[in-house]
Amino acid sequence: MYNQVSMFSKHEDKCNECHQNSVKECCNKCGEGLCLSEACCQTFPHYNNELYILCNDCVTSIETKLRPTSVDNCDLRLLKKKISKRQEANMKKLQKPEQKSDLEGEHDS
Repeated sequence: MYNQVSMFSKHEDKCNECHQNSVKECCNKCGEGLCLSEACCQTFPHYNNELYILCNDCVTSIETKLRPTSVDNCDLRLLKKKISKRQEANMKKLQKPEQKSDLEGEHDS
């Protein structure tokens, strides 16, 4: 029984990417063990001063899903005009009830 326990205590989990270093953290997407070397994973700052860790396999799967987009300046101008018109309309709606209450107060006197 002692030989089995000592054999398991010597066994360390190895990094899923390099298969050499011991595991220090797990990938936040797939849960595989990582050694935190730059060659094996990418780390990102996360809330509460924690790290968000992604293994290289997850990084490549995410990158394949990303598509480049192009922005047309004409479309941006139209969108900005539409937003400003909507803001102006909302401001007018907010000001109309105030004007009515002012007028009602003058008629009551």
